Amino acid sequence: MNWKEQLDKAVAAVREATTSENARDIAGKAKAAAMGLVEKVKTGAVDAADAFVEANRDPSALSVRFLNADLSIVSPAEGISVTRPDAATLVIEDGSGNGLVVNAGADPAVVVDTIGTVAKLGDNTFDLGQEDGVNVVVTNF
Repeated sequence: MNWKEQLDKAVAAVREATTSENARDIAGKAKAAAMGLVEKVKTGAVDAADAFVEANRDPSALSVRFLNADLSIVSPAEGISVTRPDAATLVIEDGSGNGLVVNAGADPAVVVDTIGTVAKLGDNTFDLGQEDGVNVVVTNF
């Protein structure tokens, strides 16, 4: 099998996995976890440290540690991306035009800009696309 056939086979496997029942289950759990965390932060039921711990507790959360930035992303969305456009910057986007720009080289790291509709729910908690209560980014810096 040549490289093109192997690549096609791998892409087909990924497509099949994303439509599986397990993937839908994980997305449902992530959505419930994100919405629950948003509510707790909005009502003041959790502080910054507790929000980070709770976000990391969810098995569907994506954790990113880069330079001085420590992030947890609780999201059921397929379009979430974390990119590094330059040496010390991280950009977290939801695929719908909402995101955070993080200067990971600063000590401590800092959110330097928001893109689109982003709600700052607490000192360290952001909701990308604030209208739905999902795609929650929790920072620990």
